[in-house]
Parts: sequence; C-alpha cells; structure tokens
Amino acid sequence: MLKIGQFNRLHVVEIFPFGYELLAYGGSSEQLVMLKDTSHVYTMGQELDVFVYTHADGSFLGAIDAPKVMLHQFAPLVVVGASDHGCFFDWGIKPDLYAPEGQLHTNLDIGTRYVVYALQDRIGKLVATTKIERFLHEHSQELSPNQAVSLLIYAQTPLGYKAIVNGEFQGLLFNSDLITSVKMGDYLEGFVKSVREDGKLDLALQVQTPQARLNLSEQILEDLIAHDGMSTVTDKSTPDEIFARFKVSKAAYKKAIGNMYKQKKIRIEKNCLYLNQDTV
Repeated sequence: MLKIGQFNRLHVVEIFPFGYELLAYGGSSEQLVMLKDTSHVYTMGQELDVFVYTHADGSFLGAIDAPKVMLHQFAPLVVVGASDHGCFFDWGIKPDLYAPEGQLHTNLDIGTRYVVYALQDRIGKLVATTKIERFLHEHSQELSPNQAVSLLIYAQTPLGYKAIVNGEFQGLLFNSDLITSVKMGDYLEGFVKSVREDGKLDLALQVQTPQARLNLSEQILEDLIAHDGMSTVTDKSTPDEIFARFKVSKAAYKKAIGNMYKQKKIRIEKNCLYLNQDTV
C-alpha cells in the first residue's frame, strides 16, 4: 500500500529514457510510480526510498529529494501561480503543490510566502491549505514557562505574531517581546513565556528567568556607570534602540528598569534614566 505524501521503499521495475517505473513489493500495477529522474542511474530491481505524490490525472509520481512539506506538516511556501479554482505553491518538486479555492483563507498574492499545511483531499490527492489553525492544538499542558521551543510565524495580529509551536501548538509572540524584525514564514528559536490558565501559550524570544532579569539589571547599572550615571535609553525608547544596547526586548527592559526604580537604584525622568548616587 502506497503512503501518499511520505517516503516509500520501492524497487525499479521498468527503465525508460526519461525515468523509471517503480513498485512496492507486493504492489499491484495500479500502484506504479513514475520517477522522472535522468540525473541518476538506477538498475532493474534496485531499491529506492522515494517520496510519493499524485499527479492531477490521478497517477503516482515519485521524487528522490524531499519536498519542502510532506503530509501532515506545516511549511512556508511561495505562491507561484493561480487559477480560477485555486493557486499553486513551489514545494521544491514538480508539478507545483495545488491549493483548492476552498482551502484558502484569503486571496493570495503571487510571489508572497504563506504558511501551509499538507493534507489529502477526499480522493487521496495531496493538497495544501492556508486554513491551518484547525490542525493546531490551541491548548497545551505539556509545555512549561521558560521551556525552549521551535517557532514558525504564520500570522500577524494587532498584539503581535501567531506562531506554530513545536509543529503542533499555537502561541502568541507579543510585539513588546520582539527583539528583531519578524516576517511570515520565519523559523525562530524561542521560549514559552507563560502558560495561561486555559492552556494557551504566550511566547518570548529570550528566556524569562529571575537570573536573566538580574543579569539585565546588572547590565543596565554597568551601562549607567560607564556613561556618568545617565542613559537616554528609557521605557519610551524604540525596541530597536533597546536591543542595540542591551540585546533584549522592550518588555524585558521595561520590567528591569521598573524593578530598579522600585529598589531606588535609579530615577526615571522624561528622556533619561539617572543612577542614584547611593547606588554606586
């Protein structure tokens, strides 16, 4: 039985000038796979690990190299074509991966990257969808604060960016926790900032431990001392200005100077921070 959208162990049963015909052991003639590959030389009976997918006419095609997305996976792909009934994504093999109109959440622009999910349609053909949230778990009880996670950015909201977490959960990266510019389809390494009572995930790009906050406070003190007790980097500074100086997000910086103010180590004025003399 062929596994569509996955790698299969097949063997060569026919050799043509333009490629090879492959079959799984015990497979029927209805499951022949065409591998259009003239860059490699294979022999009759040779076993190959081949990615199997379907042509528009229902026949089976094979590829030696892995595509950019496989069945039940998420990936950022670029739109390379459109029709009246859907659009086509570049997924690294030919023909391009089709997304029917009903699987698109909005009108897509050619040349733009979107995060898609690969699934099989009702007749078993591999297709793409941009309606991905139904394939993500909204809640997670298995992740904990400060746990390292992999992120794939898939949408922007007024609050920040939605991300796929570890390939299965959805989470939110707030604008205030950004330390660099972010684009749709970016892969990032991040951390769980908090797990809400309902199990939803808030994310960060830096670890949020007490030790990290203490280290940042020490950095700010050293910077103030080095600049004669005064700094123009305040809670009103841009995220880029803060990151350029301290390599942290604006949210982390605001929390640090807020704690330092409460401890009477600094005073905060309109455009500057000042080191209190008894702190030195």
